[in-house]
Amino acid sequence: MDVKSIQIEKEHFSELRDKTSHNSEVAALYDKLLQETGDTAFFNRAASIRVCSQWWDTLYFRIQQVKDIQRVNLCKDKFCRNCQSMLAIKRQAKFSPILDGLQPRYEICHVVFTVPNVFGDELLPTLDKMYKNFKHLTRFLSGNAHIRGIDFLPYGYAGGLRALEVTQNLYDKRFHPHFHVMLLLKKGIDFERKFINSFSFDEWVLVRKFSEFEILLQKIWYLLMNGIPVTKEKIIQLKEGYSVTLDKAAKGEYHEVFKYACKGAFKEDGSLLDEETFPMLFFALHSRRMIQGYGVLHNYKDDSLEILEEDLTQNYDSIVAKLKAFEEPIFHIESLEEILGDKTCSYISKSNLKRLMIERKRQEGEGVKG
Repeated sequence: MDVKSIQIEKEHFSELRDKTSHNSEVAALYDKLLQETGDTAFFNRAASIRVCSQWWDTLYFRIQQVKDIQRVNLCKDKFCRNCQSMLAIKRQAKFSPILDGLQPRYEICHVVFTVPNVFGDELLPTLDKMYKNFKHLTRFLSGNAHIRGIDFLPYGYAGGLRALEVTQNLYDKRFHPHFHVMLLLKKGIDFERKFINSFSFDEWVLVRKFSEFEILLQKIWYLLMNGIPVTKEKIIQLKEGYSVTLDKAAKGEYHEVFKYACKGAFKEDGSLLDEETFPMLFFALHSRRMIQGYGVLHNYKDDSLEILEEDLTQNYDSIVAKLKAFEEPIFHIESLEEILGDKTCSYISKSNLKRLMIERKRQEGEGVKG
């Protein structure tokens, strides 16, 4: 393994420039919140997101024309496309190994839980209820809470991963909060779709039928969200719940389901940069956990990642040692634009090598994906 095999492609830095291109607009929105509230925390947020990925600390091997990236400033802001993209990659690295191990034994399903659209002043309390009630729903699935006369054991629930997404109707400005969920259920379970309700239609065209399990989830979700006791009688009496859809991941596609479910909280439609929308979203999402694991996916830690980290360190240290054997590097700070304009140097980093190693293991079918 040498420098050429692990160097970062310039396209990566171009993507960073694209992903941070709107950060100045987000910073301006934080500036406005600072003026309105006097809270200096918004000054810090604005300053941080403005310089996200703009300055890089490197060790510069001048003769060999190699720059070893030591540190880059990251804002880690929920509204930074770059940082959210990096978080998605890390989530995949964390959860992919266990999904590989569980896929032969469980159906990995993509489930979407929705509620009616809400106006801005309703968003925060609606999210509070969604978070509380989804946790309650998982207790029914796991058997830690019971509904007399309804048995969830045949579904074989083992765990799940819940991710929040919020979109906005650009016509009436109402928000559409919903959960993308990966559920691990009994392998081979048959979800025969034979029921029709109002959620089956799109502009009067029948697009989907629902399974008995989906109908059950729809009604339980409705009862929970509306503060109605969840009993078998209430479920039977309820004509229709809230929209819940379940789709089993096809063989070999469950990683794509995971990637979609955990891609981030927002679509890149520009609505976040609206001066009215942004404050509502910020306060509704502040200090809120966007991704949460349950059951076997709760606080998951996989030993294979520790082994990967050991291999990573050994390989990277070996490459840097060869560079240092030829010359001692100098500490160098440069901007993202300077990196993009540098046509002679190769850029390397430990994190890029980790990405390459994970990708290689995925291709080799060793059970680590990224």
